[in-house]
Amino acid sequence: MRSSLFWWTAALVLLLQCRTAQRASAPNPGEQYRTLPTEAPAVSAITIPVTLSVRDLLQTLNQRVQGLLYEDNSFTDNGNDGLMLRLWRTRPFEVDVSSQTIRYRVPLKIWAKQQILFGAAEAEGELQLGLKTNFSIQPDWSLRTQTTVDFHEWLSAPVLKTALGDVNIQPLANLMLAQSRTTLTQALDRFISQQLSLRPYAQMAWDALQKPVLLDTAQQLWVKTTPISIGMTPLLAVGDELRATLSVECHNEATLGQRPTFRPNSTLPNLRLLSDASDGFHLRLTTEVPFAEAERIARSIVVGQSFSSGKKQVTVQNLRLWGNGDRLVVNTALAGTFNGDIYLIGKPIVNMAKNRIEVTDLEFHAETRNFLHRTASWLFSSTLKRRIGEALVFPLDEDLQALRTSAQQALQQYVIQPGVVLTGTVDTVAVERTLITPSGIRADVYSKGRVRLNVRGL
Repeated sequence: MRSSLFWWTAALVLLLQCRTAQRASAPNPGEQYRTLPTEAPAVSAITIPVTLSVRDLLQTLNQRVQGLLYEDNSFTDNGNDGLMLRLWRTRPFEVDVSSQTIRYRVPLKIWAKQQILFGAAEAEGELQLGLKTNFSIQPDWSLRTQTTVDFHEWLSAPVLKTALGDVNIQPLANLMLAQSRTTLTQALDRFISQQLSLRPYAQMAWDALQKPVLLDTAQQLWVKTTPISIGMTPLLAVGDELRATLSVECHNEATLGQRPTFRPNSTLPNLRLLSDASDGFHLRLTTEVPFAEAERIARSIVVGQSFSSGKKQVTVQNLRLWGNGDRLVVNTALAGTFNGDIYLIGKPIVNMAKNRIEVTDLEFHAETRNFLHRTASWLFSSTLKRRIGEALVFPLDEDLQALRTSAQQALQQYVIQPGVVLTGTVDTVAVERTLITPSGIRADVYSKGRVRLNVRGL
């Protein structure tokens, strides 16, 4: 009798052990990934201050405009005007600039020969012309000017050369000068448009901007700029300077590692005229923790740990991660009183202060919760959920705050090439979004600031 009771007891224990060994997993929520955003990068603006020194302009004019300025040796030129004319510069130019108008005084020696009824009259004299030039920048970057004569003042009276001597003919000379005004001003406008152009400087800035910039040597953070358009505010006179601002609209890409390859866009677009120049600089940096690395970190903390409630106990055997929409699924394999897989789900976020990705709002998946209510509700009172949540902490490879500091230091004065210096500030660095991708947990970090390009000679 006792022997029979022993065998019945042993069989019952074995039956209970077999039931414990059977796996009974919660329903798998499956993998599901949202389409990643494909919007175009934010448009940035890099400002380039343009300063033209009136004093330098005057020096250039005095160096380039010397000696014989104009010569017309035919009575039939300029619409058969019956006038020959030669002009020489005798003294330096004097220039005054206000708003978009240049006023300058040009001392000239004049020789003229005018057809008259009984032959031709030849005259010489020295005068000072007061000229006014209105200017504007054209879409092709050329300087368009329209020059008119404000006044003229004779420095030495014009005389008519005759066999009997020199005769003062100022009234006739005034008439000849009035006839030649259009010819004079058109010649001066042609000279200015040939000598003064902003295109070479704009092309230099356009090309220099496209070279990748190393903002952080430790992390190898490169920024590549792709300019898409360029505009300019009106030229205005401030003191003895002409000032304007170029604003280059561009896309910026940040990469980590080796210097990115790039093909420069050498075609300088037409100029857009702006009422004001924006200086907002935007930069998006993408960093990702692969699932394989996240699983390695979490497993090293929780696999092998046991959790109990009363006499019931489970041990974590394995842990896997994947995405479900914008949530992270934590597949936890347990063995012990409960033997099977359960699923937790939470929202990954970036902790900027600690430079890591954490998982918030971690809860048992809805179907797992329903399943455990029927089979192993005691797991709710264990520390399993809290301990897994503590293990879901993944450091980012790049120290985002350190990147900001390094970028700020680099932008104090970053020399792209001799004579071309990039300066600016990094005002804010913020997490734009956290995404679950098929390969891992991605964080898009968004930076805002102001950047300007200083080109020596502008």
